[in-house]
Amino acid sequence: MKRAFYIVSFAFLGLLLATILHGVIEMAYLAFIFGNPEQFAESIWWAEWPTIHHVGGVALWLAGAALGAYGGVKYWRIIYVEGKRK
Repeated sequence: MKRAFYIVSFAFLGLLLATILHGVIEMAYLAFIFGNPEQFAESIWWAEWPTIHHVGGVALWLAGAALGAYGGVKYWRIIYVEGKRK
């Protein structure tokens, strides 16, 4: 039970970090686009923004949760399994 909670907590941490990263990337992207609207108003980057936003957001969330779960498994082993031998 403790191991499962530890791994789920790390996955949640990864999800939170991915959400923060998503916000930072989105703010930088929109600042870049709105900084030069004449160049990007008719571009595919602006026309397909909803698709880019949703696909990128889901990809970041999945990657964050997966990397968080991986980190939870790895650090559980390092701290609780290998640490008990010392």
